[in-house]
Amino acid sequence: MDPQLQQRLMMYGGFIPGGISLILLIAAWYIHAFKKSRIDHLDHVGDEDGEELQAVSDGPRWMLPLMLLVGFAGADYAGNYTFHLWPDGNNYRFTHAIALIALVGLIEGVFKLPVLVAFGFRMLAFGGAFWMLAEGYSTSVFGDMPTFVGSTAFAALASALVSTAVDRNSEDTPAWVDCVSWIVIAGASMPILLQNHFSIGAMIPAGIIAVLVSTMITGLIFRDLRLSRGGVTVLVGLMLMMLTGSIIQTGVDNLVSVLLLALSPMVLLVPIKGRSGKGGAGVRTLAARLILLVVILGSAGAMLYWTGSEGVPDGEVDPYADYNGEP
Repeated sequence: MDPQLQQRLMMYGGFIPGGISLILLIAAWYIHAFKKSRIDHLDHVGDEDGEELQAVSDGPRWMLPLMLLVGFAGADYAGNYTFHLWPDGNNYRFTHAIALIALVGLIEGVFKLPVLVAFGFRMLAFGGAFWMLAEGYSTSVFGDMPTFVGSTAFAALASALVSTAVDRNSEDTPAWVDCVSWIVIAGASMPILLQNHFSIGAMIPAGIIAVLVSTMITGLIFRDLRLSRGGVTVLVGLMLMMLTGSIIQTGVDNLVSVLLLALSPMVLLVPIKGRSGKGGAGVRTLAARLILLVVILGSAGAMLYWTGSEGVPDGEVDPYADYNGEP
């Protein structure tokens, strides 16, 4: 990678969004915890065995979608060197698409929406994001407009189903457990997308990882923090957008690896035993998830290696060995 581009990515897609997220998340959740400590009722509830368990409160969950947007936009800016109010090219609309999804995540965090209402909002956001990134390929890739509309509806429905299922499971899972899982998924997506010639998509997850690390630290301090109701929606939207860019905008050279990457968020459906991660339940859940991720993402890596070995004959130089970071 070009040293200048690497420096920009570390700054705009790493230190800046990570630092901002850590400061604002800790400050917001500290204020919430301080206010909560002054309320006598509903602080603790007793289970049938007499054990006291801390009730999980909503808190400022609306902030996480905004921080994920900051991380995404920072990494996108680092790679593209510019920002357009409304670009004509689909490959410059990633920040616009994630902003739409983050808006829905913000609404979820502020208001406790019924399941069907939240599902409808997610479908609209995911469908809108897919349209922003793919409408320029309605003829060249999809063939005609009806096929493009059907593909948009399918992408929106599938993403909304995954988001709803993972979101409900994340409600009972400590944020640090979910963060580690998503960090592994986002980190593994970078070489997979790069190998599929999607250079800008290989850099964007860096900004998401920076915010997730800050969220993980905050979650270890404030146990009420969850990724549900906002955060999960943005993260599933990230996967949708990366897959859309990789498959539609750049074509597919490593389809099996990309499909395995698309399967990896399903690992977040592994349930947690016990409440609030007590008794080592969070560690056991994380261990189970990591084992599954090693199998899925390890298989994707093996397919990358196999296709790379097949695609570069002996004596020839891999053209991506000197990748300079240009989108």
